[in-house]
Amino acid sequence: MKQQHPYFTFFTRTFCLFIMANLFLISCDFKRIDTTAAVKELHEREVKRITPGQFTAQVDEWGSVIVKKLNADLAKNLQDATLKDSLAKAYRVEITSGSPLKLKNPAWDKKINETLDAYQYNVEHNIAQVDNIQKSEDESFFYYTSPIKGSQSLTKLSKKQLIDIGKQAKLDSLDLKKEGDFLGLWVIKFSKKEVVRLADPKHLKVLSEK
Repeated sequence: MKQQHPYFTFFTRTFCLFIMANLFLISCDFKRIDTTAAVKELHEREVKRITPGQFTAQVDEWGSVIVKKLNADLAKNLQDATLKDSLAKAYRVEITSGSPLKLKNPAWDKKINETLDAYQYNVEHNIAQVDNIQKSEDESFFYYTSPIKGSQSLTKLSKKQLIDIGKQAKLDSLDLKKEGDFLGLWVIKFSKKEVVRLADPKHLKVLSEK
């Protein structure tokens, strides 16, 4: 029998090992671990003790941030829901706009409907409107309400544009409204469960010390 050259034998074995190694790698399901997401998930699942005062302070802070961003370009953000949807996703909240009467809904919590009545009373009696935080009766939700006021960006729009915005944002007539006039409300619904998940215990301590 003819003997194979040693070099040929070495080459054959090396090639076979290479093929086997590649088959092994292909058969294994290697996944890169997203450590950032993992740490975030662990942080959210961390058991946190939050006092009622800290809940209110955190909702007040986040609500103020959200409203400030929405009001920065009011005309655009009443027409285009891109920023509103982005903020709702980031803070895990529901954001609604409208006049107090148009926002009232029997399906909503009794407390928030009473708050809307109070805003409507202030409208009818020319009383200054302010931001407010209200808890649902079962304390599962917090409602942050903030007045929407006339801005320069709205005064530059045509009558038709104002009518369209009013319908879309459930606001009363925007025609003839001046800068600073009460137009309606932002209502931000916070879930107590999501506040717990997103809140940073260290920051909550800072908030409670203010």
